[in-house]
Amino acid sequence: MTTSNGIGELGRSDQDLILREQLTEHGKSVRVTVFANIVNAAILSILFFDQVPLAMHVLWYGMFIYLSTTRLYLAKRTKMADLSRETMLELKRRITFNAAGYAHMWGAGVACLLPIATPNQLMLLAIIGAGKMSTAVVSFRHIPEASRAWTIIMHIGLTAGLLYLGGIESYAAIALLTMFAAVLYVNCGNIFENFANQLSAKQEIQRSAETVKLLLNDFEEQSSSWLFSLDAEGRLVDVCERFAEAAQHPRETMDGMNITTLIDDKDQCARLADHVRNGRSFRDLTVSVDVGGKQQWWTITARATAAAQDDENIAMRGVIEDITVQKNAEAKVSYMAHFDGLTDLPNRRLFTETLNRTIHRAKPNDAVALVFFDLDHFKAINDTLGHPIGDKLLQLIARRLEQLARPGDLLARIGGDEFALLLTGARAQSVSEVAEAIVEQVGNPFMVDDHNVVTGVSVGVAAWASEMSDANQLLKYADLALYSAKGSGRNRVAFFEKGMDIAAEARRNLELDLRGSLGRDEMRLHYQPLVDLKTQQKIGYEALLRWEHPNRGVVMPDDFIGVAEETGMIVQLGEWVIRKALDDASTWDERLTVAINLSPTQMRSASLVSTIVNALAHSGVDPARLELEITESILMQDSEANIRTLHTLRDLGIRISLDDFGTGYSSLNYLRSFPFDKIKIDRCFVSEIDTREDCRAIIRSVISLAQNLGMTTTAEGVEREDQVDELRMEGCDQVQGFLYGKAEAMNEYTDLRSNDSSLPNVETIYLPAAEVPLAQDLKRRKG
Repeated sequence: MTTSNGIGELGRSDQDLILREQLTEHGKSVRVTVFANIVNAAILSILFFDQVPLAMHVLWYGMFIYLSTTRLYLAKRTKMADLSRETMLELKRRITFNAAGYAHMWGAGVACLLPIATPNQLMLLAIIGAGKMSTAVVSFRHIPEASRAWTIIMHIGLTAGLLYLGGIESYAAIALLTMFAAVLYVNCGNIFENFANQLSAKQEIQRSAETVKLLLNDFEEQSSSWLFSLDAEGRLVDVCERFAEAAQHPRETMDGMNITTLIDDKDQCARLADHVRNGRSFRDLTVSVDVGGKQQWWTITARATAAAQDDENIAMRGVIEDITVQKNAEAKVSYMAHFDGLTDLPNRRLFTETLNRTIHRAKPNDAVALVFFDLDHFKAINDTLGHPIGDKLLQLIARRLEQLARPGDLLARIGGDEFALLLTGARAQSVSEVAEAIVEQVGNPFMVDDHNVVTGVSVGVAAWASEMSDANQLLKYADLALYSAKGSGRNRVAFFEKGMDIAAEARRNLELDLRGSLGRDEMRLHYQPLVDLKTQQKIGYEALLRWEHPNRGVVMPDDFIGVAEETGMIVQLGEWVIRKALDDASTWDERLTVAINLSPTQMRSASLVSTIVNALAHSGVDPARLELEITESILMQDSEANIRTLHTLRDLGIRISLDDFGTGYSSLNYLRSFPFDKIKIDRCFVSEIDTREDCRAIIRSVISLAQNLGMTTTAEGVEREDQVDELRMEGCDQVQGFLYGKAEAMNEYTDLRSNDSSLPNVETIYLPAAEVPLAQDLKRRKG
């Protein structure tokens, strides 16, 4: 739609088109209207010749000549080709001013003649005034600005003349004139709007016609369909050129050729021949054809025809469409849905479908075995060598495993570094040898680019039994066996045994209980003191998590931290530990620190830093009193991101400790990657420092290294005075262990209640018990 100003809400190109048409249409009637204006002016001048001075006649008529000449000139310019938008707008403005000039001359002229006109002349003036006012609607109908300007100016001029004339008749005439002018004013816009809408509709129809023409041309040039005709014997009649080109046969040889000779498949030939022989119409019969040595797919649709006088040999007419591209796309989609794009092995979907079908068809005495296996430490390979190397390793492993498979076996990649092998019959009965061969073959080194990669594989095996309910149960048993192989040290085979499902169910129940533990307020923090060896004063406490279950009793971290880590609940638990430990520390003497263990999953959490900052702000604890303990496993996973997070925390004034130092294979490398505040010596070295020289030498080296790097050392697991003496002699800074106190609830420590950080009597010795800090437990998690 357009508005009455001419161009409304149309696009720029449509606006230019309407502007061009406005000027063109206006120019068509200019000569007639100019001639009529000059004649009317001459008649009016002659009738009032004796009543008006000659000079006024000359001036008035001269103005008409000037305006008419200008209008003719503007009309001539509108016919010029390639007018710019600015030029067309300028012409439109000048035409509007010209119309206003005409209206002034007629309005002022008639108004001036009214007072001196005779009654007969008044009638003539009324006719001329009304007629000239109406002229705008006709002669300027394509330029609403000009027609409205004409109408308004004429109305003002005639109204002024009638007011000067006076009398009730004049006032009545003014009222009638006003209504007439209003009608004309409104119609000026309506007439142009109809013109603009018709023009837009015409343009849209033209565009649609052009689009249809383009589509038809496209179809004729690129269509993969061809018309054909058959006689009663199924022979081609009057073959078109495009059909001959598609079949890659000379057109002359195709005339009279039986259509079935183009088809490869015998069953498809038989179906088509049956339709033709019985004169039966058919639709979308898909056939495979050989075109130039390449397989293509066509669909054939045909209709039986009544014999005509001039076509008495035509029995069927139809259309053939080439659907090769569609068929290939469908085949590709089917392949992608059932095969792994990296290794070309069947994927989880195809494997599951085949397994379900195999179990469904299996008889009670049939042998079916399922082998699950995944690579050991594959994530470390990805992290250290990069994902491209990891992908190539998976491809090499797939090729090596394919050499172990035999006809009837189904080898699949079911996700990540996980594979599965389905065995039946005699192969299932020798599943033990197959599984051992998998461990052996995968254990041999792989040369990936320039890297000699050594990996291992954990294998779980389950055999189908008739009492199993469905394939899902077999999958579950194989997965449990794989879990057992990993838990037994990896790079080995484990067979499903009775009791594994009971253990899995127990683990599931533990997980369910753990999920609601925080909501039921079952988690507790116990604190183990940290002692300065020089002053024998408690300088802080390490927060250790305990789960007080109403039925299970006190559950130690050994039993639930691994589950929390695997399920992701460790993040929620860790956030609670941070908030609770800092809230507790806010009630202690300000000299005492609090140590909190962080898990690898916590380190990867985007909310870790904000959780610590908010907990510090809420508790009011000085960040320097907070000590975060991490293990080497944290730096092994996403090391760059984790080191950035550690730097952020350290910039806040928080102290960072490396826990269980010396138990990993790359501890020294991690000391280079981050400036830790403290190194914690693992209890496995401390426990025998007073009996074994090698333990004493390792601890001496660690303490010396820490001193040179400006780091504090803390010895864990101190239980005897002899150990304390050895550690003091080697220069260790701090100790913690059962000699100075086991992990207790905060209200058990009198020094925390009274802000007294002195040590209890040496005589107060606590018996050893299995105390495993949070981060230490995480080292034993699955994977």
